[in-house]
Amino acid sequence: MRLRGRVLTDSTETSPRIVVVDDREVAAILPDDGGPVDRETDGWIAPGFLDLQINGGYGIDLASEADAESAVAALARHLVRHGVTAFCPTLVTSDPATILRRLPAMRPRLIEGGATSLGAHIEGPFLSARFPGIHDRRFIRPPAPDEVRRWFDVGDPTIVTLAPEIEGAHEVISFLAGRGCVVSAGHTAATAYEASAGVAAGITMATHLFNAMPPLHHREPGAVGTLLAADVVRVGMLADGVHVAAQVVAFIARAIGPERLFLVSDAIAAAGAAPGPVRLGEQTVISDGRVVRRADGTLSGSAMMLDEGVRNARAWLPWLLRGQIVDMASRTPARALNGRAGRRGRIAPGWAADLVMLDRAFGVEATIVTGRVAYDAAQSPNGGAP
Repeated sequence: MRLRGRVLTDSTETSPRIVVVDDREVAAILPDDGGPVDRETDGWIAPGFLDLQINGGYGIDLASEADAESAVAALARHLVRHGVTAFCPTLVTSDPATILRRLPAMRPRLIEGGATSLGAHIEGPFLSARFPGIHDRRFIRPPAPDEVRRWFDVGDPTIVTLAPEIEGAHEVISFLAGRGCVVSAGHTAATAYEASAGVAAGITMATHLFNAMPPLHHREPGAVGTLLAADVVRVGMLADGVHVAAQVVAFIARAIGPERLFLVSDAIAAAGAAPGPVRLGEQTVISDGRVVRRADGTLSGSAMMLDEGVRNARAWLPWLLRGQIVDMASRTPARALNGRAGRRGRIAPGWAADLVMLDRAFGVEATIVTGRVAYDAAQSPNGGAP
């Protein structure tokens, strides 16, 4: 397959090029010779987006669907409409049996016609009781090494979000990091000292920075300041304009750059679905089409898919190059997985042919997963819209 368009990768933008795809890989990037191609765009060819935190979408809730295997696959087939070629299906705080039941369905695997699962992101249950966010307090519990070991008996998680300050966290952090799992700090009341100790134990990621943690203070920087200051930590953030203000996204982008800041959707079943009630685990939350809240007003994940966050970032961060904006949804999240994303997040010979073709407004024209067209807006009755 031959594709023509300007290439956005590694923070750069080329003039029109020919991207040659052979089987599942990019075979070459060639000068545009004006010859025939299979697909072309007057916009850009970019690495496919990676969403490391997504709980559901299009009415699908990964924590409660009866058939977890089918739920992951169905969500994967929706995600390609949004330029997502790989994702970490995310499980909110749940009882021990639910985690064990759902982990196998969230394993790394290719999904026919959809985005590739990179393995589970278990968000909780070892969180701060002070900052549960939408997580069900009934299931928040202290870290239990025996419980974590049982996870690996049924399916290795790719990411685990926990609060580093709670008793027993360091043992679990060290165990997880030793098994190649990415440990992320989130839903935490950690002081700067406690957050630093968590980083020393193996934390390399931050889950939706600012949300469900104390705000940054100039004398007690807490988790926010410590995670930003730690060069080994890559920082996930929602760019929906609700969870974090656009000015704060801009501030953080200037502070740590697109090499460490990556975008997530944190989407739940409400994303891509009509406004109204949706499930999130054992809870019901309400979407107005943009914001999702519990009845008490608590923010409850997002109704936004990742491509919208990319477009928001492009509008909010005009000093960044287009390639840098794309990096925050491709190269940087791939790097955050510490090798578990494989050769994804770049367009280069020998790398996965996971690509998204974008129009001039950064709308998704086509999505290619492992060398096959998984989505074509021209053949979809609703184009790229939900």
